[in-house]
Amino acid sequence: MEHIVQFAINIDDKTIQNRIEEHAYTDVLNKLTKEATDTVFAHTNAYSRENMWKTVLVGALQRFLEERKDEIIDKAANMLADRFQWTKKYREAMGATIAKDGE
Repeated sequence: MEHIVQFAINIDDKTIQNRIEEHAYTDVLNKLTKEATDTVFAHTNAYSRENMWKTVLVGALQRFLEERKDEIIDKAANMLADRFQWTKKYREAMGATIAKDGE
């Protein structure tokens, strides 16, 4: 007994092209990063490579935090103040202060 099955395949060239373009940048960047890392750490073993990365990352993180310290503190203070404004204790304290000062 023979069966005839018909089906159609719709290939959307534009979608395939878009997906390739979207992932191409990431793929190339990952490959370049790996090549650069392998070149920089070519003559090291896994343990020393990990220690070198830690040193590089700690230094970069310290510089980042030092450069943006004031901005980070301001942002954290604003977030904390926003959260306090929604607490019952804050509203009670502000109400008492306003009643005391008459403003």
